[in-house]
Amino acid sequence: MIRTLLGSFVAAVVLFGFGAAFWTCPTPYAYIEKTSQGPEALAKALREHLPNDGLYLVPGRSADPKEEAEAYRRGPIATIHYRKDGAEAMNPTTLALGFLHGWFTTLLLAITLRLANLQRFGQRLLLVTLAGVAVVNYANLGDGIYWFQPWPWLLLNAAYNSVAMLIVGAILGALVRPAKAATPAA
Repeated sequence: MIRTLLGSFVAAVVLFGFGAAFWTCPTPYAYIEKTSQGPEALAKALREHLPNDGLYLVPGRSADPKEEAEAYRRGPIATIHYRKDGAEAMNPTTLALGFLHGWFTTLLLAITLRLANLQRFGQRLLLVTLAGVAVVNYANLGDGIYWFQPWPWLLLNAAYNSVAMLIVGAILGALVRPAKAATPAA
């Protein structure tokens, strides 16, 4: 159990560092981010038309399926994750919660690895990586299909998360080894 906790903690620290390095680098954003033609006017319009924090869909859900289908055909389509009062960038509490989220994720993967009882490093690496990539495929890429999210953003997230799971797989594969079988008494 100690190796499971230690391995998951080490993996979480490395995962946090990888995330910090990746998401603070401007290069990924240069390929996917679109700039609005008047960010202040857009922010003002959001404040005026969106009364509360939350998720807003454009078009919104309609009681009449025909109206909703027509609104989707006409466009625009948007998913807005809205926080009216803003937030502090790089807030220590947010970073701490993010680290704990990562540690919980690596702990779940470490427990899965421990239960699988795989003898070879390559098997352990493959199990964690494939489990992670399966979730990435389902969660990240499903948003492009069902929520019309932009594919460049989704592919960037999927690539980041897949590499992150490969890194976590390598760390957990090295540190979380199967329990040794008891040797029979002679």
